[in-house]
Amino acid sequence: MKHGATLLKNNSKGFTLIEVLVSIVILSIIAVVSTNFLQSSVEARDESSKKLQNIKELNIASSILRRDIRQIINVPMRDYFGNNLKGNFIADTASDSLVFTTLVNASYSTSRIRRVEYLYQNNALIRKQYYADNPYSYDEFFETTLLEDISEIEFSYLGTSKWYASWPIDLITQRKIPELIKITFTRNNLEYEWVINPNIDYVYKK
Repeated sequence: MKHGATLLKNNSKGFTLIEVLVSIVILSIIAVVSTNFLQSSVEARDESSKKLQNIKELNIASSILRRDIRQIINVPMRDYFGNNLKGNFIADTASDSLVFTTLVNASYSTSRIRRVEYLYQNNALIRKQYYADNPYSYDEFFETTLLEDISEIEFSYLGTSKWYASWPIDLITQRKIPELIKITFTRNNLEYEWVINPNIDYVYKK
């Protein structure tokens, strides 16, 4: 009797098959919930990181563009043959570009005056800075891609209380800088609009 009672007592310490199955199911549910939570956290982190990167790129591009336009210099521009171009500020709708002369941070040189060109190319906003205000070659520049993945872009220029798609408008505006410059574009399915005041109020006089 004592031997039988001892055997019965030892058998009562084990787990039944149902208990094991219930434990497995509970652990599986916990694992699934934890995995989904972890995946959601990773996706949220990646999405936040992507948005922060997008904001950073927009801020840098906006700062560079605003700096160039606000430090613009209203002087005649020449081609590499020395001939005057038709405008001190040239914006062409056909090539989606604008060209002007501005002051840049160039401590390595005696002159900070440079010709700058902005253009929309291959769904990107590109900045070209030439090594002189009137370069002898259009191939001598360094290029920076400010923004990528732009689906569309539009440049507008305010003059005589009207917005224009190109500049200059006539012989008079060839010697003037637009009063305002507006850039609208779409990036990552979001629309943006930048309006910049060149901060220059005089007409170039020979």
